Amino acid sequence: MTRKKRIAAIAAVGASALLLAACGSSSGNSTPSSGSSQGASGATGSAEVFSWWTSGSENAALQSLFDATKTAYPNLTLVNAAVAGGAGTNAQQVLATRLAGGDIPETWQTHPGGALGDYVKQGVVEDVTSLYTQNGWDKAVPKSLLDTITYDGKIYAVLTGVHRGNVWWYNKKVVDGAGVTVPANMTFAEFEGIAKQLQAKNITPLCLGDKDIWTAAMVVEETIVGEVGADGWKGLMDGSLKWSDPKVVQAISDAYTSLGWAQKDHKSQDWTGAVASLAQGKCAFNVMGDWAYGELVVKQKLVDGTDFGYTFLGDPNTFVTVSDAFVEGKGSKNPAGAIAFMSTIMDKTAQVNFAKLKGSSPFRTDVDPSSLGAYQQVAAKTLSSGVLVASLVHGQALVPAADSQAFADATTLLEAKGDAAAFAKAMDTAFATNK
Repeated sequence: MTRKKRIAAIAAVGASALLLAACGSSSGNSTPSSGSSQGASGATGSAEVFSWWTSGSENAALQSLFDATKTAYPNLTLVNAAVAGGAGTNAQQVLATRLAGGDIPETWQTHPGGALGDYVKQGVVEDVTSLYTQNGWDKAVPKSLLDTITYDGKIYAVLTGVHRGNVWWYNKKVVDGAGVTVPANMTFAEFEGIAKQLQAKNITPLCLGDKDIWTAAMVVEETIVGEVGADGWKGLMDGSLKWSDPKVVQAISDAYTSLGWAQKDHKSQDWTGAVASLAQGKCAFNVMGDWAYGELVVKQKLVDGTDFGYTFLGDPNTFVTVSDAFVEGKGSKNPAGAIAFMSTIMDKTAQVNFAKLKGSSPFRTDVDPSSLGAYQQVAAKTLSSGVLVASLVHGQALVPAADSQAFADATTLLEAKGDAAAFAKAMDTAFATNK
């Protein structure tokens, strides 16, 4: 994640540079053409899959989709064009240059919401509505998620899964050894009390890897969501609640307090480094989307419920959505290859296999999550019955990309100055300016 991850710097690169699965045994779907593209049936040749998925769990999850595509389309060769570094920003820079030069990958990774909307405006992605209507995907995807990939009534992407952003992971051996009890969900005051107990035992409370600012921004976002609730967060996104509201400013201040509990080398680590530190017991908590679950289970070989646990700040029925999606590039050399890969993503078995490695929840309502890990089954249930709110940090919210960039910039200043009121003022100004 999911993640990957990558906040508005990604969207800003795209905006400045350019303006800048019917596939197999379990789905039983046919594979029609999408828009002006030919269908995927009998897809041959090679097709580039462009992404920023290079960490251990991310690469494994991506490979599972490659393997499933190969099984369904044996004459098609997928080329892994993943670009590492910068938590996705490096990949976005490379992609922006390629698109500007007309070198179009068959399919590439993006986020729903504003990031995808930029590509739609640029006219570089195909309308894939016909894939949804002819395969019945539109009936299998919740409307709230379908809306994030729909513009002017047309659908432009397929999701790979839905990550939950607002998770507080903790190392069970560390907290148990300190005699600390972590509730199933908590208030900030409770979290502060836990942090002080840990500090008294010379244990670093927070694992943070904010070499890339989006990880610190997640601490701020999830603290705000936890304290003002889903309705409050939605109010911030639609402008009915001001960032300068006292309860929002207090949440920002609390997030700054949390950032002060991080390990000394947090600026030299990325998100995977922070997850590794959590796994190794160097610190107690990590605020991260559940792509961290994939790292903990797949890369770190930890056992859910034995080695690590999780909790939430505020209402446990609030689910902060962070999704990844793949599009069909308009004007690529092998559009059938793109459709084949996208159709594979929509295959029910492929979705489950992908989720096991990535840590995400399948988004199709007709997928059985019972074979997933204990945490993932809870997340899938909340996804289907909880209250969904879109992440601003990861560009999911249907607001201008500049608002996400403003959040990143405000977080940088918050870390440097600790001024919650200034953060709130900057965000009020951004949301007023970027309407």
